[in-house]
Amino acid sequence: MWEQLARTSAGTLIAYKLATGGLKRGSLQRDGAAAAFVVGLLSFSCSIRCGVTLLFFYKSGSMLTRVGADVKRKVEEGYAAEGQRGAAQVLACSAVGVAAAVLRRALVGPDAPLDFSDLASAGNRLTLAYVSFFACCAGDTWASELGVLSASPPRIITQPWRTAPAGTNGGVSALGARF
Repeated sequence: MWEQLARTSAGTLIAYKLATGGLKRGSLQRDGAAAAFVVGLLSFSCSIRCGVTLLFFYKSGSMLTRVGADVKRKVEEGYAAEGQRGAAQVLACSAVGVAAAVLRRALVGPDAPLDFSDLASAGNRLTLAYVSFFACCAGDTWASELGVLSASPPRIITQPWRTAPAGTNGGVSALGARF
């Protein structure tokens, strides 16, 4: 019980610091900061592993948003180095993962090491779902943030014979595809 209280208290402080920091830097809108606070609180309350995974995703994406800001400003309409993410964007990149963490905590209980000899267990599957979700989101974020900096023009994913301007949704560049 004390461990859960300590984890939730620490999670509350970390989530508050990230949400208010994002709001002050302009990387989050007010509703995005509120959503980020809830996502961070739930993730850390479920387990340290979930909280650290979320923290790594958030921090790495935030850092890559600033990489090549001068180039991005020229090719992306409305580009802001801070990102300006609202609640919809925060939840699109976290709701499924956080749902897996909350389900794991509710159905299985406290976090435990992964047992790769028993991948059929609900606990292992939900833990892997959480981590996999954020790995997928990180890959998409990293490819988007770095791909727009590629020297070669992107190709439309559904029509690879066609090129598109940098920053086009559905465009894939050689640099972005590496991530």
